[in-house]
Amino acid sequence: MTTQLQLIGTVIVFAASLSLGGCGGGDVPMRTEAETTVQANQIRHDLEPLTKRFPEIGHPISATWMGGTVGAQSDNRVTVPGPSTYWIEAIIKLEPTTADALRAKYAPEATAETPNLNEGLRANVPAGTFLISDSLNKALSNKDWRSAAHLHDGSNTLVLRSVDD
Repeated sequence: MTTQLQLIGTVIVFAASLSLGGCGGGDVPMRTEAETTVQANQIRHDLEPLTKRFPEIGHPISATWMGGTVGAQSDNRVTVPGPSTYWIEAIIKLEPTTADALRAKYAPEATAETPNLNEGLRANVPAGTFLISDSLNKALSNKDWRSAAHLHDGSNTLVLRSVDD
């Protein structure tokens, strides 16, 4: 009887190890260089990440922008554990029809305020008066991104600061 119980116990342990071993799903794939995120504080000019997140900008002519995570150091060390908060700061040259539509639809008003961007972008902010409104900010925000928008009064340039929280 003891031998039968030992045999049954061995079979149960073996069966359990086989079934649990199959739960792992295999090796965890390593991230390739192409899959890793872009360096924080790197000046970018690609439009797709912006148009995907902010459809109200239409099909911009060009953009100069940066993004990163709040709490990341210049060497990309994160100083706070837990979920990351991402940010984007962009200077976007809109198509004239898009800029006119934003002005007409959201009625931004002139402000003495100049957008305060990351040091790497400040030189690209046009001089002059900017237009702002809460409705423009809301139009360029969504369930993931909270935005502050400044539409340049003398051109079709939109300066956008957004946080993904």
